[in-house]
Amino acid sequence: MNKLKKMTMEAGAATLMMLSVFSFGGATTVTAAKSDIGNQNTMAVAWYQTSAECKALYLQGYNVARQNLDQSLAQPSAQPRAIILDIDETVLDNSPYQAYNALHDEQFPNHWNAWVNAAEAKPVPGAKDFLNYANQNGVQIYYVSDRAANQLKATKKNLADQGLPQATDDHIMLKGKNDKTKESRRQAIEQNNNVIMFFGDSLTDFNDPQSASVKGRYNDVMKNANQFGSKYIILPCPMYGGWEGALYGNDYSISDAKKSQARKSHLTYFNPKNNKVENKTVTEP
Repeated sequence: MNKLKKMTMEAGAATLMMLSVFSFGGATTVTAAKSDIGNQNTMAVAWYQTSAECKALYLQGYNVARQNLDQSLAQPSAQPRAIILDIDETVLDNSPYQAYNALHDEQFPNHWNAWVNAAEAKPVPGAKDFLNYANQNGVQIYYVSDRAANQLKATKKNLADQGLPQATDDHIMLKGKNDKTKESRRQAIEQNNNVIMFFGDSLTDFNDPQSASVKGRYNDVMKNANQFGSKYIILPCPMYGGWEGALYGNDYSISDAKKSQARKSHLTYFNPKNNKVENKTVTEP
């Protein structure tokens, strides 16, 4: 088959995949192509995996945490000192999983169990050194994650294989059937410990915002502005998170086409036709 003919056939097949045309009563309906919602994550994953700036943000977060810990250690504490950390994109890097989905136009939860059970995630920059330092100084380390409870064995193995301390059943608290948020697990830890810092890549790793909307999450940040860098150590994750759910009205069951539309509808953009910035987000003054 010559190259031109092959290209023509491929283009025709692509067109058929992109458009389904139906006629009824003289009317023609055009059905859009399957959304490339998984592929849309490519740039976010590329940034996370390759940018030096991403690594710098992690190191900055854990460097600040060590300074905070040293200040706490210089003061007396009536209870054991403790820190509470999310796991995914806070301690362990799951971007290879996200990369597969981006390359194959898939999305969570596809293949998530396979990835977790493989126990191949590596520590994010700065995490291992900081956690070992905290462990050496007698700090109780609690990993509080919304991974499913039946993923405990694989999660414990992954953390231990990477040399991360206190990876034990009583220090890894995963999401139970009755857990809607992390709050009850945080409160259980706080009963017997002096929790000096929380670590995470999503606001719900620190508290439960009153509203999970875009505006509600922004208001929560402003309400707790003084906590970031002191008690709250926020870390980067452009690939997924509560911010994404807020775009969809926290309804992940909507179609991929509606998800794509929701992502675009929240963008603030410059319009070169009138030289104005339009569609300002609710987070702007």
